[in-house]
Amino acid sequence: MNSHSLIDPDSSLHHFQEKDGHVDLGAARIKRIVTTSWDEGSPFDTQVAKLLASRKLGGTFYIPVKGHHKSCRKDLADLHMLDGQRFEIGAFGVAHQDLCACDPKQLTLEVERCKARLEDDLGKQVYMFAYPRGRTNRRVIASLKSAGYKGARTTALLARGFSFDPFRIPISAHVFPYSRAEYVRTLGRTLDIRRAWVYAARYRRAANWVEFAKVIFDSVLRKGGIWHLYGRSQEIEELRLWDGLREVLDYVANRPGVLYVANGSLVYLRESKFVGAESYATTPAV
Repeated sequence: MNSHSLIDPDSSLHHFQEKDGHVDLGAARIKRIVTTSWDEGSPFDTQVAKLLASRKLGGTFYIPVKGHHKSCRKDLADLHMLDGQRFEIGAFGVAHQDLCACDPKQLTLEVERCKARLEDDLGKQVYMFAYPRGRTNRRVIASLKSAGYKGARTTALLARGFSFDPFRIPISAHVFPYSRAEYVRTLGRTLDIRRAWVYAARYRRAANWVEFAKVIFDSVLRKGGIWHLYGRSQEIEELRLWDGLREVLDYVANRPGVLYVANGSLVYLRESKFVGAESYATTPAV
């Protein structure tokens, strides 16, 4: 996979892939972006990585110190395989703790130990974090900033706009067979009434998560924005969602005018004002 770094020539953090392996930002702003992210460090991450790499799609794998369901963490060879394929590696805490419920000492351990361990293993800095259970607050974010992270991803659904807090990066779709009622309940827990209304008005006709992900992607193609697919490979294996994942990845891959990046690149592109236009800035997935 050909890729180019726009931040640090010694870092593989921010990579930009386009057709033929070239990116020409020029004077134009980027209006359509695809990114993916994968949590928990399951052994099945390698299968996800193969699917992404074969389609020249970018992604970030968030790895905890302890593996899925507190098992042994990801094999070092697998970690280097992901890094070697130019995927971004992010931190996921130590053992899937709800960081909002941690006392100050536990919180520091969760955000700093995972970062240090990954950096020791990879021999490079780790800048991105994903919140276990998707939960965060101001205290957690302050701890991440103090530890040296540049951004963090949540699990807030239905996002598409370029205007986002780098420490509250949302997602567009989740590889999970939600029912229509579960989508509404999930959105309700985020207290984002606008996104809940958008789902109720526009996406309730999608029969399953595959159609839901495609509809949001079509919206990005038409109006601009970021399409962010999130999943957990262990869950994909347990629920046998691989065929649906292949279908969605085939659908979004190799589209002209779309930039395929890792999560950390979203932060850099936004801060550098390479992305979007004001008319796209706060638009949800509609």
